[in-house]
Amino acid sequence: MSHPRPLSPRRWAAWLLALLVAIGAACAQAPAEHPAAAAPTSREPSGVMPWEKAAWLEREGRAENEKPELVIQAMDLKPGMAVAEIGAGTGFFSRRIAKTVGPAGKVYAEDIQPQMLDLLRQHTAAEGVRNVVPVLGTETDPKLPARGVDRVLLVDVYHEFQRPEAMLAAIRKCLAPGGTVTLVEYRLEGDTASHINIKHRMSVAQVLSEWTAAGYTLVRRTEDLPSQHVFIFSARRPPA
Repeated sequence: MSHPRPLSPRRWAAWLLALLVAIGAACAQAPAEHPAAAAPTSREPSGVMPWEKAAWLEREGRAENEKPELVIQAMDLKPGMAVAEIGAGTGFFSRRIAKTVGPAGKVYAEDIQPQMLDLLRQHTAAEGVRNVVPVLGTETDPKLPARGVDRVLLVDVYHEFQRPEAMLAAIRKCLAPGGTVTLVEYRLEGDTASHINIKHRMSVAQVLSEWTAAGYTLVRRTEDLPSQHVFIFSARRPPA
């Protein structure tokens, strides 16, 4: 039986060099993994928009750009429902919701700035909307009736919450059995919301990581709006 002759030191060095070159080429062709490229889940709350800038909430073209009718459709409202808008501002959405739920329904328009609620009252009076109830809340409590709200809406306001964990817990307590929360936030992903300050945008990963940890279940998500995510949540566990 014949045995192969051992490689000479020169041939051994040449073979090892060729092997290292081949390994290096394979690594160069393999796709690099960049964990940082994934949408970040950690974030810092943005500052609260002051009431002095409330004109932004009633700006010309907002209805065309944000399509509130699609948000209201996603909420699955019924006449006679009790609905709360948290961070209602001037009532841009609250006034529209009030007309949808009708005179037998009620809209709690919550905000932490009393000046915003004064502006809201002016707008509802001008439009003859009578079933909107202004509510002055706090950073940790929207001051809504326990188990008394069928639908909750937050539009481009959650990212401003300075105490999000406490607020999410308080929101769960106000939900009636079968109630849902609709959350609207400008997209962090892509460039559809590039006209909005990045501190006022959120990714899907950020929203889901915070809301699921707070006891909510995603019912559905839509991307029908030009620049914003729409999430529909239910409470995963009954509020305490």
